[in-house]
Amino acid sequence: MSRTIELLTAHPAYLSLGQDGETRKTAYQSLFKHHIPEYSLKEIRDALQKSWVLGEGRFKQQIEQQLGQRITISTHGGDRKSETFKKTKLEVSTTLTP
Repeated sequence: MSRTIELLTAHPAYLSLGQDGETRKTAYQSLFKHHIPEYSLKEIRDALQKSWVLGEGRFKQQIEQQLGQRITISTHGGDRKSETFKKTKLEVSTTLTP
């Protein structure tokens, strides 16, 4: 923060980056020097736009337990022209027939 604005207060995490303003500023800027791969940006955008939980499987399981509901994305039927789908559909229909 180059100038002081009375309505703004620095977050404790920012203040922990250094003893003085210049040190904090340099440390904060260094956080953004690395390139983020395009696939990571796409994952982040998709999660934000679709209100998905972004993270590894274990993290998602913990969120599901805390919320008491499913958060993982399920498929919506599959490719109906594929042999795998036709075989699965045939197996399901034969097990359901009395």
